Amino acid sequence: MVPGLKISESAIAESDRESEDGGGLSSLRFRLAVMRYGGIVYRVAHLLLGDRHEAEDVSQEAFLRYWQRGKGVERPKEWLLAVTRNACLDRLRRVRPLVSTDDVLEPSEDRDPLWHVQQLELGDRLRGEIARLPEPQRSLVILFDVQGLDGAACARILGLSTNQVKVYLHRARRRLRRDLEESS
Repeated sequence: MVPGLKISESAIAESDRESEDGGGLSSLRFRLAVMRYGGIVYRVAHLLLGDRHEAEDVSQEAFLRYWQRGKGVERPKEWLLAVTRNACLDRLRRVRPLVSTDDVLEPSEDRDPLWHVQQLELGDRLRGEIARLPEPQRSLVILFDVQGLDGAACARILGLSTNQVKVYLHRARRRLRRDLEESS
């Protein structure tokens, strides 16, 4: 994905007209989808799996499926995220740890070192508690709170109603708050 790159809907519509003759997904539309959604697909996979290599594999798998079956997809971002989530859940059923220590941030010099240690510990505890959430609560926290998708998009990705999204998010946040308070 190219940061800051904006892809117009007219470019996508043009690529659709080009692909109508060939019968499959146009390579332009596919490349646009990879550039536009590659980052979020990878981040969601990494957050769900906790492993960079597994996340890369799942991302490639999701885009391969999009290449093969994406011609009729109306909302590629949501379709890709649903495929990504399902592939992650399939891999998680193989009983693997959900938390990764891949992302270690360098401390900034404008904060107290103790603050950095406390933030790292809090982040580790929070990732652990998110990993223990049941589905679909875990996926909702990642899609809504971490990735910033709206409730309607989360509902479509997870096959839920918007009311269910609100209820599951409320329960997940309440559980996270309670568990974090108990562990401090």
